[in-house]
Amino acid sequence: MATVRALCAQDDFDEVGEVYVESWKASYRDLLPQAFLEKLTHDRWSGMLRADPSASLAVFEEGRAVGTAMIGYAREADREGFGEIISLYLRPETMGRGYGRRLLEAALERLRGDGCEGACLWVLAGNARARGFYRHMGFEASGRSQTELFGSMEAELVEMVLRWQD
Repeated sequence: MATVRALCAQDDFDEVGEVYVESWKASYRDLLPQAFLEKLTHDRWSGMLRADPSASLAVFEEGRAVGTAMIGYAREADREGFGEIISLYLRPETMGRGYGRRLLEAALERLRGDGCEGACLWVLAGNARARGFYRHMGFEASGRSQTELFGSMEAELVEMVLRWQD
């Protein structure tokens, strides 16, 4: 049975960092430069996780981290009052088993409990699977986009927004 909970100081942040690495390498294989993906290591994320473990949730299956999400208040000035799903990643072999839904629902519940009026996130424009998942979960494209540099390549990110239904 899988459990979803906030990370704490006793968790293995390198293991959770590996969730990011495995997911990025699988999910972004055809979207980002292969040379960039091959250089990814868990320490890209583990230091950030150690700095504020309570900002992250994880799905654990038999004690092993198989998914993670980082949340916070929206970073964009014009999204004041919103929470942000900063990241949500699963180990590739666990995709399609409902862990992403459970993780996102827990993240949204925390943001709502923190008084946020809705949630936003940024997703790679070319990541059709992720965009479809977020649409299924009630998010809509806001029409806003930005570019981010990944190694030697600029990639477009699109914003998706969910407003709470009262």
